[in-house]
Amino acid sequence: MQIKSLFYGLLFLPILACSHSLNALTHTNLLPVGTPQIINKKLVKDINDNCRIDDYFSYTEEKQKEYHKKCKLSTFSSTQNVRNIFEELQKNKIVYLYQSNQFNIYLKKTTDTKKCLVEGKQLEGKCAVSPEQFIITMFIESSSKIINQLIVYSSEYNQSSMSQKTLDFYIDKQLNIWLFEHFFFEESAMASLWQHYKINNKGKFNLLDEIKCQFENGGLKLVCKNKNFKNK
Repeated sequence: MQIKSLFYGLLFLPILACSHSLNALTHTNLLPVGTPQIINKKLVKDINDNCRIDDYFSYTEEKQKEYHKKCKLSTFSSTQNVRNIFEELQKNKIVYLYQSNQFNIYLKKTTDTKKCLVEGKQLEGKCAVSPEQFIITMFIESSSKIINQLIVYSSEYNQSSMSQKTLDFYIDKQLNIWLFEHFFFEESAMASLWQHYKINNKGKFNLLDEIKCQFENGGLKLVCKNKNFKNK
């Protein structure tokens, strides 16, 4: 259980990173924001090659140290403004990241607490098993109307299976967006999704590059496929 508790703590480092106070949240350009390490798509292969825990129950303290040196999930950090932004979002406030004459960009907590996240696990209209979930959506508005939206962060912990799924994000000053989804379960961690978007001058999300990973051959082989949309 020691390695599991330590790993859970490390996964939440981007949220708990130290930060300065934010002034005028709704009128300040807060970019860049998020976890900059996820920009490099080689991270997907790196995580899937080095974050597998073999013989979990026999792990010694020395093996734990070696594991965390190899697995880069344990080194994730975030921009200084992340903690304050998350605090505002948890209070159900809207946080504007960027404002221009063409459009504005803001974040909002959009967790659906009424949705049962485990299919077939309902009891008297309620979830028999209800994972803890936190979702943040990015909205783009123009002339006070929402013209686009994209989920950029989510954290879901399922106590019954002792697993956690996290979607991290990074947004730079040029309005590039990177998303990185990863899982942690009892015996390993894996990367399942990496995406690179660009917001154009009309406020549209253009997907430029994507890696999706899933298990094939009855769950015996993890296969990752890269689709590049830049020249299409």
